[in-house]
Amino acid sequence: MKKDQKKQDINNKRNINFFSAILVVMGSSIGAGIFFKSKSVLDNSQNSLILAIFCWIIAAFSVIAMALALIEISSARNDNLSLLGWTKVFNGRTTFKASKNFMFYIYLPLTFFYMPLYFINSLQDGIGALIHNNESIIENKSVIPFTFNTNCDWFIWSIIGFLIFTYFFFFAEISSKVGNIQNKIVTYIKFLPLAFVAIMGFVLVGMNAGGWNNVSIGVQKPTADLAAGGSLSSFFPGLGMFLAISAIFFAYDGFYVAAGIQSEMQEPKKTPMAILLGLVVTTIIYLIIAISMSINGGSFSNMLIYMIDVMQDTGRILFGIINIMIAIGVLGIINGYAMWTSRFTEDLIKEGELPFSIKYKDKLNEHKPKIGTFYFYVIGTFFYFIFVLIGALGYIDNYGASYGVGMGRLFTFADLMSTWTALFAFGFITAAICGGIKNRKTKKVKTDQKSYFIPMAICAVIIVSIALIVTIIIPILDLLLIAQVDQSAVKANGGNYSEIIISRISVFVCLLLYIFFSYGLIFFENKYHIKKFGSIEKYEEWQKQNFNLF
Repeated sequence: MKKDQKKQDINNKRNINFFSAILVVMGSSIGAGIFFKSKSVLDNSQNSLILAIFCWIIAAFSVIAMALALIEISSARNDNLSLLGWTKVFNGRTTFKASKNFMFYIYLPLTFFYMPLYFINSLQDGIGALIHNNESIIENKSVIPFTFNTNCDWFIWSIIGFLIFTYFFFFAEISSKVGNIQNKIVTYIKFLPLAFVAIMGFVLVGMNAGGWNNVSIGVQKPTADLAAGGSLSSFFPGLGMFLAISAIFFAYDGFYVAAGIQSEMQEPKKTPMAILLGLVVTTIIYLIIAISMSINGGSFSNMLIYMIDVMQDTGRILFGIINIMIAIGVLGIINGYAMWTSRFTEDLIKEGELPFSIKYKDKLNEHKPKIGTFYFYVIGTFFYFIFVLIGALGYIDNYGASYGVGMGRLFTFADLMSTWTALFAFGFITAAICGGIKNRKTKKVKTDQKSYFIPMAICAVIIVSIALIVTIIIPILDLLLIAQVDQSAVKANGGNYSEIIISRISVFVCLLLYIFFSYGLIFFENKYHIKKFGSIEKYEEWQKQNFNLF
């Protein structure tokens, strides 16, 4: 009788039913990423609609496989540390430290770098459509973004992006009430653009106003060969396909939050089905939107001309309003990260995983995480301006429309960095899954074993690993092929020789920064701790005595 009562009490505390679990999965996956990655996916698929759809399906399958595999992985821990907790349990010290460094020094700072830029990108499109007339837009054959029309637009917009980062960081971080209110407002708004774009693309084609005639079913030949500055990926559809898959991962980034809902579900056994259905529905929504944009030029911006053709001023105004809504949706993503980051930082300080943790561990406040806020703000500010300078001054412009001096470079660089951060995060999750596969033999970690774990884990590991390897190798090979680039051939193709050279070097430098801040810092940390404590073992013993290790 007591056991039945205890079981009933546990079930009463679990507030997530099956339908709610599906919504949680969808809510953690669906965001504004689809609007910024659809064109990239189409480009990396060499403008083949069929290959692009195939990439979406493969990427979605790998995400579903990963999510199902994580149900067993996440059962080993009951906390909110996500991939850090998983790598610590299922991998060695080096992988755990690298995942911690990646999350704190790369993933989060870059999130607060490219998300404000995505907000600015949509805002420029939205305001530009509202203030320019139909004739000027049609003459320009594309949206005319709002700019400050100066020689340093990139600096002005970067300061605005930094102020956005600062606002959300201090208001959403310190006051959870403000953060929650902002989150509710954005939640009601962010689904409207998704529905509008999904429907409008097919309506335009149905009224013979869309760009269906320009859609390619087969793979198109690259417009530039190696001598003219073409990337190696342009000549091998297989390589481009995995670059496209990497870009798609950004649209799903955050799905792994759903892996921990099992402990909160009223019927835990239905967790796999809830995750499966949630991600399948998300994939269907993404596919519809991606196809809708792909048959109209690959992006929502390219729909504007067709919308004006059908609806005149109404189409232009709707385009402007929807873009502003997309921008607000991006603010919601920034708000969500801001509410979590300072608390995540304080958790790392509690465990002694950040420099000077011993000075701050007794000053932490979980209700008002001021220490975590200021600590990360300093780190985030430093990296924000470093990446602004690399992007605006050292990268190539693939955006086409004139967003202002340096802005096309920043947006193109932001696209690359957002793809890399999502992919590298998936890479560390894959490492934890590999550790879970090994654990099936060693049985060192107690888990809630699932019959589907092994096949799903293997599928996820293979696809993500190939995408990660291709993404790392392509910049290295492109850099080595600089000797093949001919200045006259680049000029004849309408390119800029110096931009191509500088951008390839910049991408390689960024790759080195990823590796250094993830793995290189471990070497210097170890040297410091050996010098101070005599050995790593003595340092870890001191850490256990002074901190609450998770």
